[in-house]
Amino acid sequence: MTIRAVATDIDGTFLTNQRGYDHRLFHQVYQALVKQNVRLIVASGDQYYFLRSLFPKVADQLAFVAENGALTIDRGVEVHCGRLTRKNAYDIWQYVDYLSGVNYVICGRHSAYVMSTAPQAFKQEMHQFYARCREINDFTDIHDDLIFKFALGVPGNQMRAIAHDIDTRFAGVIRATASGYGVIDLIIPGLDKSYGLKLLLDRWQLAPQELAVFGDGENDLEMFNLAGISYAMGNAPTNVQAAATQVIGTNNEQAVLHQLAKLFVE
Repeated sequence: MTIRAVATDIDGTFLTNQRGYDHRLFHQVYQALVKQNVRLIVASGDQYYFLRSLFPKVADQLAFVAENGALTIDRGVEVHCGRLTRKNAYDIWQYVDYLSGVNYVICGRHSAYVMSTAPQAFKQEMHQFYARCREINDFTDIHDDLIFKFALGVPGNQMRAIAHDIDTRFAGVIRATASGYGVIDLIIPGLDKSYGLKLLLDRWQLAPQELAVFGDGENDLEMFNLAGISYAMGNAPTNVQAAATQVIGTNNEQAVLHQLAKLFVE
């Protein structure tokens, strides 16, 4: 079946480790996609405002499945936004705030929030992922009516144990998924990347078989299962590579853009 939509993860997939990409090649590929009426979707655990900033010239023409599926936007129109109850968000905050060696970001519709007591290095790093990020002293400082995700910076040797404890303690409310770079995203069950992609496909009257996706992490597995064709990066873990239709080059080799050029330009 013909590819009518393309979704790509960002960190470890589309962006190099220096968090850049080949703008000239992207422009060439994007023009080919537009000419052939192929939709481009940015599907990432990152914040919507940060993702927009990566594509300043065409952001209003793109679709975004941001925050690991919590927020879906099609060419500037909000299609869906998830929400934790205030009590559930507070309970999760209390839990993660007492985890030793763990720093975190609370993700809302209008901004991300980081504790003022977090290490300066962590706060600076988060500004690479969140174009809007405010410091707070307490959960009650958050006036955002939509909180839909927590992102935890966790020491590597604690990731599995903390993820398991969260999945057990908050079953049905939130679930843990590895998002890369030593980060665990806590997302609302059912609101993963595939959820947002399904909304967009339905909106465009396209079948999942007409979708091609690119990813490198465990939080990409749901969209691998959804799509007609899936590409895992050469830098992806072995279980992610095994789940894909095809394994291509690494993010540092700009393999996403080169594969798209092969499909739509050459």
